[in-house]
Amino acid sequence: MRDGFVSTPHGRLHYLEAGSGRPIVLLHTNGNSAYEYEDLIKILAADNRVIAWDQPGHGDSDRITRHYSVEDYGDAAIAFMQALGLPRASVLGASIGGAIAADLGARHGSHIDKLFIVEAPVRTPDEWASRWQSTEQNYCFPTQTAPQLAPRLRKVNDPLLERWNIDRNKAGAWAMLDVMWALRDYDVRAAMPKIKARTLVIYGDKSPVGAGAKVFEQTVPGAQLVIMKDCGHFPMLDDPQALADVVTGFLDV
Repeated sequence: MRDGFVSTPHGRLHYLEAGSGRPIVLLHTNGNSAYEYEDLIKILAADNRVIAWDQPGHGDSDRITRHYSVEDYGDAAIAFMQALGLPRASVLGASIGGAIAADLGARHGSHIDKLFIVEAPVRTPDEWASRWQSTEQNYCFPTQTAPQLAPRLRKVNDPLLERWNIDRNKAGAWAMLDVMWALRDYDVRAAMPKIKARTLVIYGDKSPVGAGAKVFEQTVPGAQLVIMKDCGHFPMLDDPQALADVVTGFLDV
């Protein structure tokens, strides 16, 4: 696995890369980084060129100094691919990464081979407003304890907790909450019918945002849905091998 940086109009962006062959770009969840996909990269890299970015404002990428919308992140993802010499790739994104993936499918479809939308939230404005205080509580205090994480992950160990808190502190409260405003303001339902890439929608059976699964399946043209057993919002951490099997199976068809 190799570290790299590319210069883009959205700043210098850090990434992890491994393998060769068909390219797959991975977009992480809010507060995390490319390292969230470390185990998945190791598996997929046996047959693919796998690249996971640190989105602007996260990980070792440059900070953001203004509000970034989901569309801004989508434009940054395209600039990232272009800087790597990738005119086209399959893209997998989870949570905010899933919303970015949906935006890429809707606005930049010519650059997308196959699309994997993982655990992307689909909420009404009232639903966002009603849970906003808990959202602030989750993202305005970067460091979290094992008991705080335990309900969200299949297994919390010391290395995972350390990596989790390193990444959340790199991002910081302002950038993480700004991501949540991006999600809150993004009309993901309007993007869904515009997606033309072959799309696989992936949710865990213990997902906190599972209501979105059927919406994506029914609204994205031709979308297929997989519900992963004993997984929550972070299937790449709960069961990277099972997620890799799902991804590979869809890529191979």
